[in-house]
Amino acid sequence: MELADLPNELLEKIFTFLPVNELVSVVSLVCSAWCDVIRTFVLPKQGLLHVRPVHPVTHQLIAMETVLKEQAVKPYPWTNLKLTIPNGDLPTRPEFMRFFNQQGHTLKTLTIQCTELTGDILAAFPTLYHLESLCIVSESESLYGPVPANVEMALTSLKSLTRLRLHLPSYTILRSVAFLSGARLVSLALERFEMELHHLRPLLDDHHRTLRELTVRVEEMKPLLTLLNSYPSLQLHRLNVKSAGNEDDFSDALIQLYDQQPQLRALTIGSELSLRAVDALPQKLLHLQELELIAESINNCKALSELRHLRRLTLCLYDVRAWDETVQLEGVTELSLAVTFPLISPAIFCSFPCVERLYLEDVDDDTLMRDIVVVRTLMACMRQVRVLDLENFVFREREILNDGVVRFEEMERLECLKYSCRDMSDASLLTMNLPVLRELYLTHCPNVSFEGLSYLVRNCPLIERLHLESNKRGLEDEALELITRKLTHLRMLVLVNLRALTNVSLDSIVTNCFYLMELTITHCVGITLEKGAAIEKLSVVKSLKNLIYS
Repeated sequence: MELADLPNELLEKIFTFLPVNELVSVVSLVCSAWCDVIRTFVLPKQGLLHVRPVHPVTHQLIAMETVLKEQAVKPYPWTNLKLTIPNGDLPTRPEFMRFFNQQGHTLKTLTIQCTELTGDILAAFPTLYHLESLCIVSESESLYGPVPANVEMALTSLKSLTRLRLHLPSYTILRSVAFLSGARLVSLALERFEMELHHLRPLLDDHHRTLRELTVRVEEMKPLLTLLNSYPSLQLHRLNVKSAGNEDDFSDALIQLYDQQPQLRALTIGSELSLRAVDALPQKLLHLQELELIAESINNCKALSELRHLRRLTLCLYDVRAWDETVQLEGVTELSLAVTFPLISPAIFCSFPCVERLYLEDVDDDTLMRDIVVVRTLMACMRQVRVLDLENFVFREREILNDGVVRFEEMERLECLKYSCRDMSDASLLTMNLPVLRELYLTHCPNVSFEGLSYLVRNCPLIERLHLESNKRGLEDEALELITRKLTHLRMLVLVNLRALTNVSLDSIVTNCFYLMELTITHCVGITLEKGAAIEKLSVVKSLKNLIYS
């Protein structure tokens, strides 16, 4: 039996293992039968429904009550909902409660964006008794404002909740010791602002036995680490902690955490570590898979090779001049590196032979890449990368085109390139013969012209996401017409500060972009069409799901 002969019920179960965006943009294009299954059975159940007051393409105001009323009677209830509440009136309308009374029991994930978390919003929570993941984003909760009267009753009704993410200016909502006492939290993320420990302690007291993932921001690191070390039953797999800095040395408390949490798989420390705390990592956390840290330097980089399970590494270092090129971290496939000191040792690029995703940031601006040896070593060691992010670097074209430097065309596996070059010309694009390239970001490209782009679209025909920024004269309507006509797989197009473009470019997009899903046009001063007229013209592109025009 071939895959095409499988019954729809089996295809539905197979498709639900894939990300929703891939189902929409890739899998549904295979054949009409698969498209019918995905749009009829899979998306209504598994896709994310975002109910918001402004249409993402036409920018027209939407009557939220009408949308909720229509969704409440859908034959296939949604399981994933993101709801933007623009004001305090919507939760008081009968359509709001009617939607949750009819659909609330089917929801598995819910994200709420609101100006203030009120009692009217919380009144819908008792219907969410099957909810597994909850995210609340609030912009204007007063730090010393009142807590809604029914907060404890509303939140303790979430018996099935396992993942909680809160983006709140303050956490007075967590004052109740009995908060979520009936749930078994596995993941807790408290983001945006520093957390006070007396708000965090009740949650940890109730859920430290089941908690496996924790993200929190605090004023000082040491008191938080001391609190975590006081729970003998705590078994964290992912820990992301950040502090405001300017604090006492917390190395002893951090090393004690290493000892008590040897099962950690992902660790992020958003505060500068001492050499002692960094050196203790390979000795204590042998099974670490993801590591992100800020440090002055790494004293014993050879010890990092003991982290044999490490897959993702993010380093913000002051100095890497003492890095040993014999160090081999063969398991690392994703590397992010930022260096503050203006002179960098090229040896660090020799330590990651299997890296597939590389992100580099020039913290000291215009100094990191002055040495041609660094550029040559970087490009030679990164032949096998699939994603190369040099957008925050300050490259010079003469460095990338220097004799002996590996060209982009020699990176045969490259699928995503983010490239910034202040003096970029068409000569740079001649090095981009990348037949499998899917995403291209070109920023600060003042001298790129039609000739260079014609070579680019001919040699990178599979580009789906294209970002062009800061070309003040070379990129004209003729070039954009060529791009939209030749790149038939284009799904996302971003045009920023391209001053030579005119209203003719909008006609090219409407005529040629049949599958475009995201479009951004901003600071293109030559495109003078009024916003309303531009939106009306571009809304003809039926596939368009998100439009930014300014």
